[in-house]
Amino acid sequence: MVGLDTDMNRDDECDNVGLGCALEHFSEVEDVMNMIDNVKNIYNTPTLEVEYDKLYAILKQYYEQPHLLDPHLDKILSKFLSLIKDKDSPFELKHATFNYMYQIIRVRGYKVVVRHLPHEVSDLLTVLTFLEAQDPKDKETWRSRFVLLLWLSIVVIIPFHMSRLDGFAPGQPDSAGGSKKLTVMERIFNICKTYALCKDTCAEASAYLASKFLIRSDVKELYMGAFFDWACELHSNLQEEETIHYGVLAAVAAVLKHGKRDDLLPFASKLLEWVTNQNYQHHKAMLVRKYGVKIVQRIGLTFLRPRVASWRYTRGSRSLAVTLGGVAASGDMEPISSPPDDDDQDIPQEVEDVVELLLCSLRDDDTVVRWSAAKGVGRIGARLPAIAAADVCESVLALFTDNERETAWHGGCMALAELARRGLLSPRQVGGGVESVRRALRRDEARAAAGGGGGRAARDAACHAAWAFARAYDAAALEPHALALANALISTACFDREINCRRAASAAYQENVGRHGMFPHGIDVLTTADFQSVGPRNNAYLVIAPQVASYPEYTQPLIDHLVDLKVEHWDCAIREIAAKALNKLTDKIPEYVATVVLPKLVTKTESIDLNVRHGAILAIGEATLALSQAKLADGTKADTLIADEISVKVRELVPSLRSRQQFRGLGGELMRQACCHCIASLALAGAPYHGHPIIDDWLSLIEECLSHEVQIIREKAIYALPLVFDQYLRDDNLKYGDLTAKEKRRELMEKYCEQLSSSGVNGLVLRMGYARAVGSLPKFVLNEHLATVIQSLIECTKVTESTQKWAEARRDAVIGLTEVCQTMGIVGPVEKYVGEIVCALLDCLSEYTIDMRGDIGAWVREASMTGLLSICRQCAVEAPQLNSPQVIKDIMCGVAQQAVEKIDRTRAHAGRIFTSLIYNDPPISNIPHHDALKRIFPSEEVELKQSKEIDEDTDQPPLTSENSNVVLWLFPGHTMPRFVQLLNYPEYRYNVIKGLVVSGGELTESLVKHTTQSLYAYLNTLHCDKEMLKSICDTIIKVFADNLHVKRITGPIFNFLDRLLSSGSISPILEDEKSTFAMDILKYLQLELRGGKNIYKLLDSINVLCQLIQVGGVVCSKSLGQLVIYLCYADRYVRRCAAARLYEALTLYGDVCSVPQDNIDQVMTVLAETDWEKEVSELRPIRNDLCDLMDIRRPVMKQKTPS
Repeated sequence: MVGLDTDMNRDDECDNVGLGCALEHFSEVEDVMNMIDNVKNIYNTPTLEVEYDKLYAILKQYYEQPHLLDPHLDKILSKFLSLIKDKDSPFELKHATFNYMYQIIRVRGYKVVVRHLPHEVSDLLTVLTFLEAQDPKDKETWRSRFVLLLWLSIVVIIPFHMSRLDGFAPGQPDSAGGSKKLTVMERIFNICKTYALCKDTCAEASAYLASKFLIRSDVKELYMGAFFDWACELHSNLQEEETIHYGVLAAVAAVLKHGKRDDLLPFASKLLEWVTNQNYQHHKAMLVRKYGVKIVQRIGLTFLRPRVASWRYTRGSRSLAVTLGGVAASGDMEPISSPPDDDDQDIPQEVEDVVELLLCSLRDDDTVVRWSAAKGVGRIGARLPAIAAADVCESVLALFTDNERETAWHGGCMALAELARRGLLSPRQVGGGVESVRRALRRDEARAAAGGGGGRAARDAACHAAWAFARAYDAAALEPHALALANALISTACFDREINCRRAASAAYQENVGRHGMFPHGIDVLTTADFQSVGPRNNAYLVIAPQVASYPEYTQPLIDHLVDLKVEHWDCAIREIAAKALNKLTDKIPEYVATVVLPKLVTKTESIDLNVRHGAILAIGEATLALSQAKLADGTKADTLIADEISVKVRELVPSLRSRQQFRGLGGELMRQACCHCIASLALAGAPYHGHPIIDDWLSLIEECLSHEVQIIREKAIYALPLVFDQYLRDDNLKYGDLTAKEKRRELMEKYCEQLSSSGVNGLVLRMGYARAVGSLPKFVLNEHLATVIQSLIECTKVTESTQKWAEARRDAVIGLTEVCQTMGIVGPVEKYVGEIVCALLDCLSEYTIDMRGDIGAWVREASMTGLLSICRQCAVEAPQLNSPQVIKDIMCGVAQQAVEKIDRTRAHAGRIFTSLIYNDPPISNIPHHDALKRIFPSEEVELKQSKEIDEDTDQPPLTSENSNVVLWLFPGHTMPRFVQLLNYPEYRYNVIKGLVVSGGELTESLVKHTTQSLYAYLNTLHCDKEMLKSICDTIIKVFADNLHVKRITGPIFNFLDRLLSSGSISPILEDEKSTFAMDILKYLQLELRGGKNIYKLLDSINVLCQLIQVGGVVCSKSLGQLVIYLCYADRYVRRCAAARLYEALTLYGDVCSVPQDNIDQVMTVLAETDWEKEVSELRPIRNDLCDLMDIRRPVMKQKTPS
């Protein structure tokens, strides 16, 4: 149970989040009014639920703009109340009306709606009678009770003594019995207590009612003390969960909030003693702690007189016009006056206890409790004398110690904001407050290691505190701390891990710039790092931060923040992006980075903390690369500033880590990644290690990483290897030991190509790593060993007995081949190998390896399609003659087949590749029926942007097309209708049908639905073109014949044929007596089943045989002959299924089959009434009689020949 304030205007199911602040008026008001009028017609029909959902759908659009309902509230509520007050309205109608009314309250909020409810004296007894007639335990009508309680809460404020409504003397007995009559006050009091004990939302409405009722002048003396006594007695032991009534606690808190101080003061001590004795602050239930804090702070406020403290800091002007250099409006500069203040007043001892309890609650585990405690500290502080308030502020500042949990820091920041907002921090304490905020902004621990969200909540609250300082204090008070606060906020806005903290820091910075203007370059920085731009993390780190760092006041603090906090952050992604950001900032002050930052990073590499080492190594590489690209004022490169000692330590990084055995274990994985990335950066920077033995160490590490089982480590090594070759092995005159660079290259290439044929235990990983590595090597290396490289990669793409399950290795070999072609170009040495490469990639299109993960061959097929597109594009530019008709036909047909197969991802990839081939620029020649393909796939509907799969070099975000007809490649409903049209063209027909067989015979309902609908719709258009239809049917038979005993095809083809034969889309072929289609299906079906024991294949074949009955003649007789064999099959489930399917088939096709018409009824009766799970010996005579009735030959058991 949560407070109404937070719950009433929130809906977790609301999905129109993008509609916020987009509406201008309540446009559906007439619809809502008509729905209310219609309630009386549908209240007892099922339509009511539909209308209720419709009302909810309309109103939920206004959750973010509920004020748009205000002009119409009176009109809407009057309609509701006319139905409720109508004496002739049945109870069901009234409950339905209350349900509708609840939706309005839910959206607009009860505090607003309740003011629009009628509150005349006559309404009191009406509402009270309604409420007393309700059953508090009825779960269906709780909304009615909720609305009535809210209505009663406004009615009880009537300015008349309630005894006037009784109509009898107090204590007068009831005429029906001996008990005395209850007064109106007693009845309402009983209602408050009854519903405060409820477990539903009515308890909170009851609390609101109690807060209005018990503070009445004629009620408080009689019932306020009794209510508090009842609540204390009811919760004499809060530790027993079954006795906790949250509604009662909420009611006590609400009465303390709304009651007058003089009325509450007599009960304050007792209530404080009660709530303190319950030890609420350590209770495990959050709501107990929350209401405990509310009760305690309101008791504290009761002990203190309300006043405006004369000692508090008052800024005076709050006009932005003055800050921004304009003229203040009249009255803006008037000082705030306050009544005389007596600072010598005695503070009750209880207030100290209250403050102590609230300070403890600032450390609570739940945010809502800490927030409530912070507001309590601020409110009580505002009523204390200056000395006491200063002590409270010091106590809050004392929370900011390193040994406190994150929850304490968060609570402290919120309390600091509340104190600052009220001007309760004296100017001498502002420095401590700002310092605490700065320290809180630097708090960032992993969530598992800290409470309260791992520092995220503390940083967010610190931004709120910084915002409060700007609102409460003027420039003179903040001037000594402005630069430090500005740097802390802008560092958080650019570099915080969480988007809400970055945006909160940006908002706090904006408030400070607007209020006091003391931040350097405030307007310029603010327009750069605004609320929207700091949202995306990459943009904040890599775009906004460098722009802000161009202002010298911010440059060094930003770099220090990165190096001290983000480079050693607990989140690996932050460490990586922090290193990239350091690269972007280095050129602003290269001297500082080279002389201060780099030595600091080198020192961090010796840390025992894995995160620190990892981040430092990444940052060293990025900083060195940036220094090599930056230039000093005299034109020299900034990397000349790096001290020799630091350069040596950077060079020896890998050996030192290896000597400390820090490449081992799980931590070693991060170290390997970081070192490979650092090596790549050093190679790009041209670090002066040419001919040094360290290169052998680097290559050794890279080779270890290439054979590592973790993919990201291999990726880092693949990135680093070509850069090391290009920088340190290009010059043939360099010597590494006894070998020249050229000999070293030859030795390495022989080793790498040898690994591509590895078939050992680690062979899969070796092939994966080295295939990609060889493909990524520079042109001058590949040129020397081209034949070996290409042949090794082609061999690696082939399936062998020992490498059958190594699909990932074949995928990477395909990628390697593609990269070799891209690096070398088609014209030149590669030209003579293009045919072999294309042939190898086409072979990969037919890989369908399956293991426990599913169709892993799809990875190879996808890589192959990407490679074929890349090569065709290169040929179109460099050597169009290589795009021969046969090659292009094979590529287009292979890709078309993939575009209609069963895996969504592969199908989408193939669709994009297919249209990219069609619309390539320059055009790819020899594409069969090129113009027809352009008509089937219009350019405006196929999104010709480079997809991520096709071109991974672009960083541009994907464009969103406004064309509603754009093909969504992942959805078969978009792709199948287009690709089915390729059946018109003989070149594509075989491959497309092969793919459709797999998709149409699958078990996935949506895929089967769209595949079969598209195919049957197309076939139905061919009923007038019998030759085309016959050609397609012949192709289906050819696919069946070519793939006998191929499990991938024969599994789905039975389902495909069953659905095709029953669809009626090929009825002209089945009705043609000259057609051999049905007989061919039967022939190949029997060949497929011969000698097989696969029970599932048998069951699927039964469906096909039953569909063949509709053909009649010899086909029907042979199908029936096969089916009756199954009636006596050894497996009882097969017998039962065969009988059931045969019965259904005869029901459908009995009038066209070869069974004598006079016998059909008798045959169906035998099929239906026989128990086909009996012994075969008993069933065989029945089966033989069925054969006679159907006029087919009885099956004869084969006699086993004696051996």
